Amino acid sequence: MRSSPCDSSSSRPRLASHAVALFAAALTVVPVTACNKTKGNAASQLTETPTMTDATGEAKCGVRASAAKPLVVEWPAAERAALEARAVRGLVPVRYEGCEMEVLTNCTASGEYSYVGLNLKREGVKIKDADELYAQLPVGAAGLEAKLERAGQLNVDMVIIGRKEATQVEFNERDLEGRCDDATHVITGLTVGAFSFYAGASAGVGAGVKVGQIGAGAASSSEREVLKQDGSEDACSLAEQGSFEPPDGCGALLRVEVVPIDRIFASKTTPTSSGTSGTSTSGTSGTDNSTPIDSSKTAKKARMWNIIGLSGYAVALAGLGVMSGGLVVRQRGSSTLGEMPQPGEDKQAAIRNVQLGNGLLWGGIGATAAGFVLGVIGLGRAKAIKRQGVTFNPAIGPGMAGASLRMDF
Repeated sequence: MRSSPCDSSSSRPRLASHAVALFAAALTVVPVTACNKTKGNAASQLTETPTMTDATGEAKCGVRASAAKPLVVEWPAAERAALEARAVRGLVPVRYEGCEMEVLTNCTASGEYSYVGLNLKREGVKIKDADELYAQLPVGAAGLEAKLERAGQLNVDMVIIGRKEATQVEFNERDLEGRCDDATHVITGLTVGAFSFYAGASAGVGAGVKVGQIGAGAASSSEREVLKQDGSEDACSLAEQGSFEPPDGCGALLRVEVVPIDRIFASKTTPTSSGTSGTSTSGTSGTDNSTPIDSSKTAKKARMWNIIGLSGYAVALAGLGVMSGGLVVRQRGSSTLGEMPQPGEDKQAAIRNVQLGNGLLWGGIGATAAGFVLGVIGLGRAKAIKRQGVTFNPAIGPGMAGASLRMDF
């Protein structure tokens, strides 16, 4: 006789076998679940938020503030040569945003660089990760990430013999001439000397090894790939403290220092090295975070001082007229007195004319002097206010219809 499916005696072995199977399945699932928590499956990886480490070079540049004292040893030789040539002619404005620095060849800034010779110094910079790369070499960092990953380390060996320093360290738009719409900073300092920029572990340096392996002697313990080098350490050894020019062969640019340009008149904000906001030229889209300037009050003030100055000159001219009249009256009175030696009414009238003439003469002199001073002060003040502002220029083009206001300080 077959047992019923509901028979308790036959169901017990089945229940036991099912429990064993479920327990085994649970043991199998647990490691898989734990593994998934650690590594994540394809779907969870796709939904993870990218970190800074996973970001591209462009993204890193976009979120980083521009370094104020970047090295320029990774620049192509032609670009460093262009910077050297521009620095000879005067201060160098640049467009510096994130990890991009462009020397503006058609823009100049007022001032010049003066060279200061220093005691010879040696410096080594070792770059072992992306953070150090973007901190030390921001301009070329995006293109050097792959090289750093392959070599494990980038190195810069430098010999420093002097600096070129700007005669001016604060700038606004009035200090620039030429096509300067894109200018964001001005280079105010350049460190000069010689350098060798190479990939690979830093060499164990023995006797006679020099910057850039120039004149290398006894020992370099590891191979390295020289990426850029400029200047000669032998030439740098001839440098003297307090000299006014670097010696020939030791004038390579190593590091630059920049300051942001104060954008007083523009409408679009742009990042600066200090993390604050500057501004770009008008006619572009963007949020205007600049402090509004009341141009009507400035114009009224300039007009008021103009009126005061012109009134002063008018008083001076009137004073000259009164002074001339006083001279004429006094002269006539004196002539009458000379012709009338005997007292009488006519003589008294002549005396009164002389006194009146003297009064008009001195009054005219005082009015002329006071009016002239008032005119000089009034028109001078009006000119100063106009220099601070009130320059209207027509603007024609997309987004630029109407007139632009330029306020100069």
